[in-house]
Amino acid sequence: MPFKRDRDDYAQHHPKSSRSSSSSTTTPPQFTWLERLWIVVVSLSYVLGYCIQISIIAERFSLEEPPANRSLYVIFFLLPHLTAGLKNLQYHYREASEEEDEGSSMGWIINIIFLPFSPMIRMVRAFRYGLGEKNDPDDGIRFVDEMVTAGVLRLFEVFLGDGPTLTLLMRDDVWGRSDDWSVQIMGPSNLIRCGPACQYDMQKPINFWTIFRMLFLLSKMAQCVTFYLVIVKRLQRLEHHEYYRHLKGPNARQGRLNIFATLLLYLAHFFFIGSRIMGYSMVSFTWGAWIYLIIGGHWLLNTAWHLITVLKSEGLKASRSVSSLIMGGIWLITLTNEQGGRQLGRFIIYYSLAFAESAICGWLWHTAMNGSGDFFAVKAPFATLVVFMIAVVAHLLYYALCHPGSPSLSSRGFLCCSGNRWDPIDEDGP
Repeated sequence: MPFKRDRDDYAQHHPKSSRSSSSSTTTPPQFTWLERLWIVVVSLSYVLGYCIQISIIAERFSLEEPPANRSLYVIFFLLPHLTAGLKNLQYHYREASEEEDEGSSMGWIINIIFLPFSPMIRMVRAFRYGLGEKNDPDDGIRFVDEMVTAGVLRLFEVFLGDGPTLTLLMRDDVWGRSDDWSVQIMGPSNLIRCGPACQYDMQKPINFWTIFRMLFLLSKMAQCVTFYLVIVKRLQRLEHHEYYRHLKGPNARQGRLNIFATLLLYLAHFFFIGSRIMGYSMVSFTWGAWIYLIIGGHWLLNTAWHLITVLKSEGLKASRSVSSLIMGGIWLITLTNEQGGRQLGRFIIYYSLAFAESAICGWLWHTAMNGSGDFFAVKAPFATLVVFMIAVVAHLLYYALCHPGSPSLSSRGFLCCSGNRWDPIDEDGP
């Protein structure tokens, strides 16, 4: 059985002293041109996302007829960044207690002052370790470790911030402006109350910025979970390489994905997250506060599920419970599925629940909008399910063709809550 560290979530700092020199000398380089490109893309996405969210808040508070609950835009901007920053302080406290060079006053000052930008702190640290890999191979492994930590912090910010923000945007700028979209797509004559010569004045044109910011936030969420899954798979294989010797090819043994596999995984999450956002925004628009009942119930279910998958070894702890509560919120929109073990069964159960929830959202929308003549009354439920099915097909193609472990039904089984997170095919084998 693999050694299980005491950890409260899936990203854990490992001090340099715990690394084996024998394993690090045989580890291939981790910081290549592709990793440099990843850091640049992720950093630019992070900064642009920050600016877009600020611009959305400024716009919402400048409207003459502001949307309902506009303060939620502010809450979903500040709270996730604060949560990620506090999580980063927890990581830094652990590092400071394990390594002498991490406990300096300057390190604490940097982590406190730049608390709202905690993922960028980790990106800078990762870049520094990556550059130092030429002189010390252990820094290459530490680079991957820092990137995983940055990925966790970005999950907190993106899925607890950008996800709700995008839901509000779709509620206000898509479903709440159906007449504007009808005129933009079909022309003013398409409106029931307008004749062929009717002139319709939009309250605000559907311009490029309206569409771009929604697509960008959706793309950012898909990029975030793709980045996290790719890098955490790398770290798992670096730390437990003995369980992956049976895999063919160095990329499979190291958990590296090629460009096509990464793009396919990104598209799968892009469409799946899009279907989740569409469903929640539809219910929010038609049923108002009842959406919190659906989200709350699903959140509690996800939290319990997450606890089951990680508490097999050490039992219940407060910090671990808080992390599971946060991950339960993230699983509302996407499944990170990095625990290892019987991944296929977990994948099937999660997508089955997501499909059922999407169908319920579509039914609630149809119940409220039936006979209203709204432009999206019939289109929205079908669009949600179509987008969902595209995501399922893309994800199945990824598992069938591109997954580095080449999973199969016969070797994995369908048990969803395996206690083994490190994903060996045969736990008793070599």
